[in-house]
Amino acid sequence: MKKIFIASLAAAVAFTMVGCKGKNEKRGDEHLEAGRFANAIKSYVEAAKKGDVSDEYYDNFAKALIGGAEKELKADINSEKAEGYFDKFTEIVDKVQNTEVVQSYVNLVADQGKKQSGEEGVDFATVVNAFAKLDSAASLAKRRGLSEANVKSLRTEAENAYVAKNLDAAKSESDPVVAEYQLLKLAEIAPSNDAVQTALNKNRKLTRGYFLIFGEQIGEPVSRRIDKWGYVMAMPTLKLSATSLSGEIQFWASTGNNTELDPTQIKLVSADGQEVFATTTGGWCEKEELVGPKNDQKIEKKKKNFKKGEKGKLMNEFQCSANIAFSFPKSFTPDYIEYKDEFGIGRKFLGK
Repeated sequence: MKKIFIASLAAAVAFTMVGCKGKNEKRGDEHLEAGRFANAIKSYVEAAKKGDVSDEYYDNFAKALIGGAEKELKADINSEKAEGYFDKFTEIVDKVQNTEVVQSYVNLVADQGKKQSGEEGVDFATVVNAFAKLDSAASLAKRRGLSEANVKSLRTEAENAYVAKNLDAAKSESDPVVAEYQLLKLAEIAPSNDAVQTALNKNRKLTRGYFLIFGEQIGEPVSRRIDKWGYVMAMPTLKLSATSLSGEIQFWASTGNNTELDPTQIKLVSADGQEVFATTTGGWCEKEELVGPKNDQKIEKKKKNFKKGEKGKLMNEFQCSANIAFSFPKSFTPDYIEYKDEFGIGRKFLGK
C-alpha cells in the first residue's frame, strides 16, 4: 500500500509539472504539431503573459521559433521576421532544456550566416554581420556543450570563399592606401589566413610613409572597424637593422581633442608582444598663425619645433613629427609602433 501511495504521489507531481498547461500553451502545442509556427508562437507568447506554463513550455516555444525562422529563410535569406524569431530565441535559450533543440538553432543560424556571407552586391557591414552569426552560433554550441564541428566547417568554407573572391582584386589596387583598406577588410574576416597576412604585410611595407586616412578614394562607405585609430601615423623616413629602428614619425590627430604629444610614450611592439620605448631628439607640431598685413590677414599652418625632452602641442586634425630611435635584441621582430594617451590610440604596422 505504501509503495502504491508513493507511486501515485510521483505521478501526481509529474502531472502537475508537465501536464498542467493553460489553454494558450495547449493551443500553441496544437499549432506546433500541425506546423503552424506563427500561430504557435502567438499562443506561446500569450501563455507567458498569463504566467501559467509547464516545464515543456520553453522547449516547445523554441521549436516554434526555429520552425518559423526556417520557413521564413527558405523564402528570403534576409528575412526580418526570421531575425525577430532568432532574437526571441536568444531571450529564452538559457531556459531551453532540450539540447537537440538548441543544436537545431545553432545549425540554422550558422547556415544562414554562411549563405549571407556569399551574397553578391552586399556591403561590408552585411558581411561582418553574416560572420558574426557563424561566430555566435559556435559560441553558443560551446557554452552548451554541443557539437561545434558543423559550424566550424561552415565558417571555414565561408571564409575561404570570401578570400578567394576578393583577394586578387585587393592586391591589384594601384593605390597602396586603397589596397590596404581592402586587405584590412579581408583580415577582419579571415585573421588567420596566410595568403591575406602575406599580402597585408607586403603592402604595409609600401605604406610606411603614408597616412592611412581612408576617404573618398576608397569608393565605398568607410567601416569604423577598419578606420579605428585616433592617431594616424606615417614614417616618411625609416632605417631598420637587426637591432635598431630609427627615422621620422608623423602624427595626424583625429580624436576630436587638442592635447600634447609626449614622444617618450612612443613604443615599438614586436610580433610576440615585447615592447621598447623610443628615444627622441625633438620634432615639430603644426599650429595656426595669422599672417599678412593687418587689413588682409589670413590663417596659415606653421611648424613649431620642440626639443629633446619637450612635448609638442598636437591639435585635432593637425600634424606633429618626432625623430625617434629604438634599440632591441636580434630576437625582437618589429611589428608596429604604438602611441596612446587619454584621448586615443594609434598604431602604425610596419609590414614584413
